Amino acid sequence: MRLLLALLLVPPALGQDLAIRDVHLIDVEAGVVVPDQTVVVADGQIVAVGTDVGVPDGVEVVEGDGRYLMPGLWDMHAHLRHPIAPTIILPQLMAHGITGVREMGSECENKDDPVCLDQMLAWRDQIAGGTLVGPRLIELSSFPLNPPWDYAVAEDEARAIVRELHGRGVDLIKTYYRLSPEALGWIADEAAALGIYAAGHLPLAMTTAEAAAAGVRSVEHTRDLLFDCFPGSAAFRAEAHSQNPPPAVMRAMVEDHDPAVCDATFEAMIAHGTAYVPTHVTRRMDALADDPAFRDDPRRRFLPAIVWDSWQADADRMIALDPSPEGRATGRAFHRLGLDLTRRAHEAGVTVLLGTDGGDTYSFFGSSAHDELALLVEAGLSPADALAAATIRPAEFVGLGGTFGTVEAGKHADLILVRADPLTDIENVRQIEAVILGGRLFDRDSLDALRERVEAAVAAMDAEEAP
Repeated sequence: MRLLLALLLVPPALGQDLAIRDVHLIDVEAGVVVPDQTVVVADGQIVAVGTDVGVPDGVEVVEGDGRYLMPGLWDMHAHLRHPIAPTIILPQLMAHGITGVREMGSECENKDDPVCLDQMLAWRDQIAGGTLVGPRLIELSSFPLNPPWDYAVAEDEARAIVRELHGRGVDLIKTYYRLSPEALGWIADEAAALGIYAAGHLPLAMTTAEAAAAGVRSVEHTRDLLFDCFPGSAAFRAEAHSQNPPPAVMRAMVEDHDPAVCDATFEAMIAHGTAYVPTHVTRRMDALADDPAFRDDPRRRFLPAIVWDSWQADADRMIALDPSPEGRATGRAFHRLGLDLTRRAHEAGVTVLLGTDGGDTYSFFGSSAHDELALLVEAGLSPADALAAATIRPAEFVGLGGTFGTVEAGKHADLILVRADPLTDIENVRQIEAVILGGRLFDRDSLDALRERVEAAVAAMDAEEAP
């Protein structure tokens, strides 16, 4: 770890004054390209946008040369509470244009862990102050509230833990699958009373519609919705003690899927303002765990061996749940059905937010956001709607739509410059020329340096861990 700390980058100057000339703006709300624009940034804010905007004296000029300028991406389901975050995780997020993160496991249940909420809060301040390279840590969550199956949580206990976690500084309470429906309701109610909220995995004994009515503000992972939409749902939820359904039940979820039940679930989510974070990259791993081409991903060089090895073991466990040809086909069909569900949810009016479960098996830090954008488009969203799910919709969800999420005067200068139009092809979001965070410019050379430092940090960690 001593070697890793020596590899930290010194960030660019804080809040540079910039003029970005000759760019085509991506309007993520209207879904159109606004051509031939100049964007002026001062003190980390966008102060002017237009065709006839003058360039103030003394500012650094970034020549866009007809490239495309868009808002920075937000990952609304990420995991980075780890000692390697400063040297390996955060730089990769920045290098891939992730400028905001909702971190979904920021506090420790065991205070002996090497990184807990106090460190996460310190990293948040260091990033904001320009002394640490990384995206804004927009929201930090509690540890998952997940009592043992045989433990009945009392109301005063549920409310007390929410108050305690709020006092520690969390922005949301993460719920998990062993909670009782009653406990989830108390948690969500107490969180709302304190000005925070509950989100996460749903109790297995509770439908998505019930959780929405109880006050859960976002449902994480497509899987939880698919659990609701087949005739055996009530029996499954009454008996299940695992988030991984038995093979026969998963086949029933696919073969007996009932869109009408999902439609009613969407209506409940819309009525209660509950957003949906599908994290399709996680189910993609489930579907392709036995595919050698998928597993031999060249991005492994950006991961320490200990992480990569744990991913291999997890993929093997997924295959072992049902290694038969029928079982593997069911896993792929479950993933495809999840994609179709996302299309239907979006068309019904459910707020879809981009999340990656970054750090989970085959969800690569940073680049998995680009994978998830592609999967949202594969699901049936337009490129514009997929980009909105990663920019303005997350900002609106956390109450910051007035200051983040679009390229407009008065908003924070969190921007990505890409070589080609992502509204024509979502894959173009991977062609990043520059990232700007609060006016700090990371040009292509700086982004390449970030990636090189990550590779060096990985090599150093592997060398330290070697016997």
